[in-house]
Amino acid sequence: MDYLLQKAQNKALNYQEIRGGAAYLRSRPLFFWFDLNGKCNLECAHCGFHKEGRTSEEEVAEEIYQRVLAELMPTAYVCNLGGTNWGEMAIAKSFGRFLRDCKNFQVKVNLTTNGTRISDEWFDDLLDTLVVIGFSMEGMEEQFEQMRGFKWRFFLKNVEKVCQGRADRGKDFRIEWRFCAHSDNVHQLPDMIRLASSIGVDRIQVMNLTPYLPQQKFKMLYYHRGLANRYFAEARTLAQELGVEVNVPADFATGTFETAPLLQIGLPGQSRNGAAAHGDAAAMHMVNCFHPWQTCSINELGNVKPCCVYWRSMGSIAKGDFASVWNGRRYRKLRRQVNRPGSNEICHACRLPKFDSDQNTSFGQTLPGMREIARSLLTIRKKPRIVYDGVMNDEFDPRGTPEPATSR
Repeated sequence: MDYLLQKAQNKALNYQEIRGGAAYLRSRPLFFWFDLNGKCNLECAHCGFHKEGRTSEEEVAEEIYQRVLAELMPTAYVCNLGGTNWGEMAIAKSFGRFLRDCKNFQVKVNLTTNGTRISDEWFDDLLDTLVVIGFSMEGMEEQFEQMRGFKWRFFLKNVEKVCQGRADRGKDFRIEWRFCAHSDNVHQLPDMIRLASSIGVDRIQVMNLTPYLPQQKFKMLYYHRGLANRYFAEARTLAQELGVEVNVPADFATGTFETAPLLQIGLPGQSRNGAAAHGDAAAMHMVNCFHPWQTCSINELGNVKPCCVYWRSMGSIAKGDFASVWNGRRYRKLRRQVNRPGSNEICHACRLPKFDSDQNTSFGQTLPGMREIARSLLTIRKKPRIVYDGVMNDEFDPRGTPEPATSR
């Protein structure tokens, strides 16, 4: 069966429905997240399961697995595995089987993994399906082992295995390290770039620590601005010299710890990606999010969410089909409001800066103090006008025209 033709036809319909403002859809997701299990083989020090627990210790049930194959895989281009619960997908019994199913349905895989298991049993299938593999990490060597409870040399051996496998088979997927940066490990960033260059890692994504426990809060780089700026600058220079892509945030302001109110973010007249905001300095510019039309996140219990950030369930496919959830009341309501002023607070916060503010989602994990409460009350009276421009996901921008859906 020509699944690529089916995907292209679905994509064209999806773009048409978004441009028409449809809340009830005939198209299906263009990409999705799927949790094959809730279990993990590590207990990392900064993992959110310490606060929230795991969604389960279960593997995905067969009926849920089959619904995903039948109702999402024929039209989806990419499946994101990992990163949406506290589990590790590569240890799931169904992981190798799912990779083979992805090959059959011509679905590419974006895998987030802790790098502890790269099995020969499914290694070739992994290389055939990957579009991105991201190894989550918190520093190197002793720092890595302290945070992860896993031997650094074994982790590095698995990364090198993937790098070598890609080279041997002539594949072109991206390999990246997803580095959780905080005050204990940011000094290792330059050495990480050198090592990445030497073994074939393409990109280092620097992410801020999310402090799920109050005692972790002051490890955030927000409280170590000079230290962070020093290693950010060195990292940018070194990465350019060695040809390693590094997503390092802008330098922190070092003159004051004062920040703008919750809703007055960024620089006046700039959008999320720094583009000019049509000369309107009084407005706050946010990107459009089309995820409620184009994606979903399904966990091992069958719960369906609109994406990897939105934590409220849209319904379940444990006892029913996906279509009834996809066009259910909650999904339709979200589509009507997501790109309008006064939209859902989860969607609004998702588009705020995440790294250099004490009003970001990382801080949201800790109990607010009087200062934060006072600021929140203040912003109720000082909400700026919101303008939506740009797009959250450039790859599936419905404002353009998809390629013609022709048979190959």
